[in-house]
Amino acid sequence: IWLPEVANKPAILITVLKHYKHIGELTKIFKKAEVREALGNNGVLIIDDEADQASLNTYARKNSKSEDWEDDEFSSTYSSILDLRASLSNYSYIQYTATPQAPLLINIMDLLSPKFHVVLTPGKAYTGGKTFFEENTDLIITIPDKEVYHHKHNQLTECPQSLIDALQLFLMGVAITVNIQQKEIFLSMMIHADREQDASKKFYDWVKNLIGIWSEIMKLNSKDPSKIELDKEFYRNYDEAIRRIENPPSFEEVMQEVLEVLFDTNMELVIQGSREIDWNNASAHILVGADMLNRGYTVEGLTVTYMPRYSIGKSNADTIQQRCRFFGYKRNYLDSCRVFIPLDSTIEYREYVKHEEIMRNMLKANTLERAEQLLILDSSMNPTRNNILSADVVSHKLSGWRQMNALQHIEENILFISNFLSSLTFKDFNNFGTPDRNHRYVKLEIEKVIEFLKDFKIMNMPDALRKSSTIQYLRYLADKQELKHAYIFEMSYAVVYGRERSLATENGVLKISNIFSGRSTTGSETYPGDKGIRFEDSLCIQIHKIKLKHSSMQWGNKVLYTLGIYYPEDFAHSFVGVKKYHE
Repeated sequence: IWLPEVANKPAILITVLKHYKHIGELTKIFKKAEVREALGNNGVLIIDDEADQASLNTYARKNSKSEDWEDDEFSSTYSSILDLRASLSNYSYIQYTATPQAPLLINIMDLLSPKFHVVLTPGKAYTGGKTFFEENTDLIITIPDKEVYHHKHNQLTECPQSLIDALQLFLMGVAITVNIQQKEIFLSMMIHADREQDASKKFYDWVKNLIGIWSEIMKLNSKDPSKIELDKEFYRNYDEAIRRIENPPSFEEVMQEVLEVLFDTNMELVIQGSREIDWNNASAHILVGADMLNRGYTVEGLTVTYMPRYSIGKSNADTIQQRCRFFGYKRNYLDSCRVFIPLDSTIEYREYVKHEEIMRNMLKANTLERAEQLLILDSSMNPTRNNILSADVVSHKLSGWRQMNALQHIEENILFISNFLSSLTFKDFNNFGTPDRNHRYVKLEIEKVIEFLKDFKIMNMPDALRKSSTIQYLRYLADKQELKHAYIFEMSYAVVYGRERSLATENGVLKISNIFSGRSTTGSETYPGDKGIRFEDSLCIQIHKIKLKHSSMQWGNKVLYTLGIYYPEDFAHSFVGVKKYHE
């Protein structure tokens, strides 16, 4: 796209869906010789919107049952971003996120190495968490527990009264703001009941039926019993509709316009494959949908939000924020806005608003590296800490032995590990007779183990996610008083140049072959194998010094450190017993 305002120095704007296949196709273009030659050393600006899709929460349900993170969609997406960056000789990379939770910061510090951060302040017309949950709490209307929908626990067999109230408030709000005051061209209502599409269809049918019935009744003679009864229903919500309106119109004026609004209402069922909405084709839009109404979906002119989403367990902070479609630039019609949510959701939003304010102030006052450290270590800064991991993630990915492939930041990791090892006193684990089988360990407090993991550099998405989720897992277990310490082993500490391990290519990605030596009965002592070098009462981290076997000059005989991690099965079982998906 040629930008006319810089016609003397034309720029090209390329938009691409944030998916590894689309990004990969773009990367292929930049790798072409003719493109590289034409581009030369000209700068390229990469803007990554919704950057927190790197976080574990974003795809937790979708990916939690895969065996490891290598197979996950977000791993492929962020690997493709790294490839895109590598294809450019001169670029700047900017991330935007509204939810910079701790896992995100861990991941981006490892993968994307930001040099600085800026906390953005929205314009004066913006209405966010503080507007709704601190300054204008009267805009929040509680949905009674018996009317809160859940696809298993409370399916609802008839349209709840709170939904009827919300719909009537919305129609009167459009009548006042659009038709009478003419402050806006159109307004919208959003209904988000559950992630299940069947629930969306149920609520859509209820509302469509009400719109149809009311449209017919409103056309009846004013003395018709049905018309009189409907007027009474609307009148019960009239006081609420005008409560914040200066010089409000009379009920008769409002109802006269409500009939016009009913005939000019566009209803949309927003599920997979839904059509694009033409916002200007109606004065009122009602959107009913599932998770497509969450992240990244903009509902234009949103005034009334009806969100009876039932949750037995506590939500993740970034998930809470991403459901806040009712935040936005609404100051011009704020007095017509209403948010219908369960009491538990109100409490969660209020907690999130407090957390967000703390985090914004902390990010303003600290470097990104310091902010990362604070988010990890300070419980008040990180409400996602105890909720970040699902039972399936733990049982499938954080159990048994795992290895990392630390093929980046090699020199930094060598310096870090050298300083770390020299600062502590280690104990011999056992004498198995040979230097490559003799190992030593140190028992450390959880905070020190977290610091160790934080400072060990990782530059690939699967291992970065393992690192961040391991830190979250340790914090969870420590908070539950189930874990006070963990072990770090220096493997084959007397082997100066490291043990040889092959470097192979798997699916186009370089990986260290199995870092763990196997069991052996030769020698004076039976060697249980590296995986037998562990304790069962806590997490164990093995530091492996590796000398790579590879045919290339770049990698052959290169010495580096990498990690093996043991997650005791008992802890996984304990965690799975209390952490289940509840939504």
